[in-house]
Amino acid sequence: MVINLKKGPVTQLKRDFDKCQQELKTHKENYLLALADFENFRKRKDKEMEEFRCFANENLLGELIPVLENFDRALAHIETTENYQSLKKGIDIAYRQLLNVLDKFGLKEFSCLNQEFDPKTAEAVSFIETNDKPENTIVNELNKGYEYQNRVIRPARVIVSKPVSQKSESQELNSGADGCKKESDS
Repeated sequence: MVINLKKGPVTQLKRDFDKCQQELKTHKENYLLALADFENFRKRKDKEMEEFRCFANENLLGELIPVLENFDRALAHIETTENYQSLKKGIDIAYRQLLNVLDKFGLKEFSCLNQEFDPKTAEAVSFIETNDKPENTIVNELNKGYEYQNRVIRPARVIVSKPVSQKSESQELNSGADGCKKESDS
């Protein structure tokens, strides 16, 4: 008895297997192409980001060049001028020009003077005892703070009030108008 394998379930299974093998090969090729496309896309984006980082400040720097040139002119003018008012005016113009450029690019100055101390916007460099201001009030600003896009990039450097200690008050009471200690009655 001879079995004809060309016409039976085995033949159908072999055709189905061959078809699956071909589909697998096609999907694998498509996967490898997509993977290569993604890798090329990632490399292209990395290159674009690197170029962006390199040239992100190009506009800002271009606008700062005239300010730099004005400072150069003012400094060159120092040696030849006897009129310091014109020198002061030139430096003031360059300073205002610099402020305008920085403002145009979003850098904002802020002041904390007479406000309650907030460590998010200020750095306390010293404290001063006083009863003239509420505790934790900024009484002096050594450097202004700066923010960019509503984010503090440099906190203000400040002096903060604290209440006069009992020791300091008793020393003041025992001192005369000239600052010398009064002799106590014995």
